[in-house]
Amino acid sequence: MTRRVDIWSDIHCPWALIAVHRLRRARARLGAEVVFVPRAWPLEWVNRRGTPRDILSVEVAALASHEPELFNAYAGESWPSTFLPAFELVAAAARTGGAELAEHVDYALRIAFFRDSVDVSIEAGLRRSLDIALEYRRDCDVEGIMSAWRTQNVRADVVRDFTESQGVRIQGSPQIVWPDGTSVHNPGMTDHHWSGGLVRITSTDPMEPGRLLAESLCRDAADPPGPPRR
Repeated sequence: MTRRVDIWSDIHCPWALIAVHRLRRARARLGAEVVFVPRAWPLEWVNRRGTPRDILSVEVAALASHEPELFNAYAGESWPSTFLPAFELVAAAARTGGAELAEHVDYALRIAFFRDSVDVSIEAGLRRSLDIALEYRRDCDVEGIMSAWRTQNVRADVVRDFTESQGVRIQGSPQIVWPDGTSVHNPGMTDHHWSGGLVRITSTDPMEPGRLLAESLCRDAADPPGPPRR
């Protein structure tokens, strides 16, 4: 049985990229049947403003040494004015191929933005992100996803997630919700603070996401089956 782990986050949150990356790596190591379901929590709706580029740049500089293959300084000619089209693309992927495909597209969007300086607010950038998604799932239906993004009301799915988030205890991006309903914020990366305009990271535990995943799967296997999750 494939288990479901919900990840509430913003696509342009660098902390969330690290969490998702480490969870995916742990899943491969454990050989676990689990899908990391991306749940839309747009910070531009939470904060009622876009995240300033200078703040994001400082966070990326601080995190790049922890997972260097994920990050580069943003060198694109245009900077995304909104990340809602990226959330919509994930919703289109979910409509096209379910939660597993949505997970890969979500991860590809994050990689496209943080590693490859892709503007994921425009159609060309979304298509480039889907090309990256093909690296993780060869049967990714690029044209089908793009068609769903263009023609279907995928914004409604983003709104539905955000509305549901009001009933979830979210400390910030990312919030990981395990199959038994327990959750954790930003696993292994919470020991930091802002000072003098910089992020000061005191200590980290890169193995915590994998350890928590393994513990969650053990708890889930020990519990008797409950009613189907809606």
